Amino acid sequence: MCGLAGYIERHSGPDPRILRAMEAAIVHRGPDEGHVWTDGVCGLVHRRLRVIDLSAAAAQPMSNEDQSLWVVFNGEIYNFAELREELLKLGHTFVSHCDTEVLVHGFESWGTALFERLRGMFALALWEKNSRRLTLARDRLGKKPLFFAATENGFAFGSELPVFKSVPGHALTLSRAAFAEYMEFGYVHAPRTILNEVQMLRPGHFAVWSADGFSTHAYWQLPETRATARGDDTPETAATALEAPLRDAVASRLVSDVPLGCFLSGGIDSSLVAALAQQSLGGPLQTYTVGFSDSQMDEARHAAAIARHLGTEHHELMIAASSIAGEFVEILTRLPEPLGDDSFVPTFAISRETKRHVTVALSGDGGDESFAGYSKYRQFASARKWQGPFPKVWSALASLPLPDRAKKSLEALGAESPCELARWLSTLWKRPELDVILARENSAENADDFFSAAWNRRAAFGETERFMLTDIETYLPDDILAKVDRASMAVGLEVRSPFLDQRLIAAALEFSSRTGLQNGGKDVLKRILEKHVPRALFERPKQGFGIPIEAWFRGPLRDVLLEYTSPERTQRRGLLHPAALASYVKAHLDGRRNFARKLHAVVAFEVWADCFFGAN
Repeated sequence: MCGLAGYIERHSGPDPRILRAMEAAIVHRGPDEGHVWTDGVCGLVHRRLRVIDLSAAAAQPMSNEDQSLWVVFNGEIYNFAELREELLKLGHTFVSHCDTEVLVHGFESWGTALFERLRGMFALALWEKNSRRLTLARDRLGKKPLFFAATENGFAFGSELPVFKSVPGHALTLSRAAFAEYMEFGYVHAPRTILNEVQMLRPGHFAVWSADGFSTHAYWQLPETRATARGDDTPETAATALEAPLRDAVASRLVSDVPLGCFLSGGIDSSLVAALAQQSLGGPLQTYTVGFSDSQMDEARHAAAIARHLGTEHHELMIAASSIAGEFVEILTRLPEPLGDDSFVPTFAISRETKRHVTVALSGDGGDESFAGYSKYRQFASARKWQGPFPKVWSALASLPLPDRAKKSLEALGAESPCELARWLSTLWKRPELDVILARENSAENADDFFSAAWNRRAAFGETERFMLTDIETYLPDDILAKVDRASMAVGLEVRSPFLDQRLIAAALEFSSRTGLQNGGKDVLKRILEKHVPRALFERPKQGFGIPIEAWFRGPLRDVLLEYTSPERTQRRGLLHPAALASYVKAHLDGRRNFARKLHAVVAFEVWADCFFGAN
């Protein structure tokens, strides 16, 4: 797990000082060592977090035998041992025992077909010295980030947006269209970024740059048509069929030359990962629960009960929620690009605490999107039953002076199509609100934007599964995985997610029964878990992961909210209408409405913009 960057300057070559500045921007992603390499045209930068093969032989940038091919790589290749054996039979010589070396030799033998063979999380860049050609690639589901930008005389790329601040003659400006997208969803969807001049490589894609031009290509994508229905498609048969690929996904992620543990919240996903990991290891698994000692959101006692049953070596790392409020703004400054998800703050705190004990942690990320774990899927199904043929009636009722929860329910029922209902349940600021609050019109108002496009591509699926697949393509990589990557890599912690294994996802997509919403969703995973843990230990309502942001904005973070949403600041920034934003702030502080998550996105953006562009 690392950070990478690169700069191609065709005429004068990259200045070493620029490369060092790019390296400085990503030190936190690889705190163990850093190296810069250049051949006079291309400069490659790498920061390393040592996980597999801790020796100097595994350092990057890494080359093949004759140094005609160089690679910088961020991630883990879980099937590297299999690929290494295959490459040895083809005559390749290895000097290390790391997964990185598989990439250079694999590219030599298979070219871009290598990417289809990789099982893991990765962002990588391969420089062919003789042909002066650069190839970038990103993993199937977007676990690892990779940004790029064309420059006047070449090309630049990196793991995070701040590396581009070091590229000379390359002014960086805010994209208003991307800002509107951010306000609506809380994130910006690849390939767009918050900057006009920088793009993000989409998951499951590779790109090729040379003097002749630049092109991107998909090597993997989620299905757009449904597979032939299985005759044995029931929750019972799905659970039986999916346990083996899930077990394999967990076992493949236990390889590490540094201390490894597992997040254990006591929920379905992390408990299942911990159970299967414990069975795969020869000794006790190290499990970690990080709880908030003065918050109702603490799940430490549930996790401890699971750990006792599994026999793991369990650690409770308790944090005072009130102490997090004291460093709220400082934590938000760790975001290299804006992210409106308020759970970034506790995710950072948990990553920081866990890093004190281990370098690698397994997590349950991805289970909600693939197995119908979010409450919004149940809300969607319920609303579809109630909507009826006249949604405008519900919209009219929503305009009445009603309690906040009732008003939101009626607004959802007023959605005029399944796509618009799914969108309403997936967004922060709703479109009517954006019409009022945004200072300018922008492309977020287009009907066929990324969310609608993802939804429309999967008309062959049932509505709930369609919603889940749309989330896997959009919300998962650009919010959930971005949040976990940025929070964990800010403190040099590697997080591995078995539920994101491509073989498991391919197997899961064969069963529409996995979308069952009975008993709170995740019926298939519960059936697997009950083989290892009594249902009484995990059968309880799903608890969201976050901080009490609603109360905090009315209490300890009131001054922070007022500072970053002040009319004077908003006027200077020129993105939002000051009076409109102030009305939402007042309604929240007065307790009339709960706009906490919407307002958090504004605060998080302002903190990021101050760090990136300078104080407003």
